[in-house]
Amino acid sequence: ALPICLAALAGASLLRPMFAQAPAANYRIDIHHHFFPPEYVKDIGDLAAAFPPWSTAQSLDVMGKARVEKALLSLSLPGVWIGKDAQRGRRLARIVNDYGAQMVRDNRGRFGLFATLPLPDIEGSLREIDYAYSTLKAEGIGLMTSYNDKWLGDAAFAPVWEELNRRRAVIYTRSEEHTSELQSLRHLVCRLLLEKK
Repeated sequence: ALPICLAALAGASLLRPMFAQAPAANYRIDIHHHFFPPEYVKDIGDLAAAFPPWSTAQSLDVMGKARVEKALLSLSLPGVWIGKDAQRGRRLARIVNDYGAQMVRDNRGRFGLFATLPLPDIEGSLREIDYAYSTLKAEGIGLMTSYNDKWLGDAAFAPVWEELNRRRAVIYTRSEEHTSELQSLRHLVCRLLLEKK
């Protein structure tokens, strides 16, 4: 999304305090870095058909070529809320978050994690927030801008926002809007912005 593109350009300065040990010169942070845990991909079946081939090694290779020092992991569409099945959503969120946290542990200093929540399941999301911060030590939470027919500002999500505010959480959002026309506009704007850098 356009806001994500703009945030990515400023990412190094915004997130540098989280990685104070990094060198100042030629330092880049990718805050829009998707990962595709194999168990998650297998579970969602045909919904994963559009995913690119992926592995941790491929992520590191791409980061190296782009001179990216650190990447913040987040899940792409369709997320974990599939078929209005709360238990499945909770299970997939845990699979995704555990996998991302293991990537962080296995590749010290190269990755951080924006944990996934099983919204619109409020109870499950509150449990996953606690797990993400207390156990996994995630850097933040990754959210879609809407879930089913509800935007993030919907009153139904108030308990989740209250808990995130209490924890002073860092929130990353990803738009669910992906029409071809809007995508083309976003790509054009991002390209023009990057050409000016």
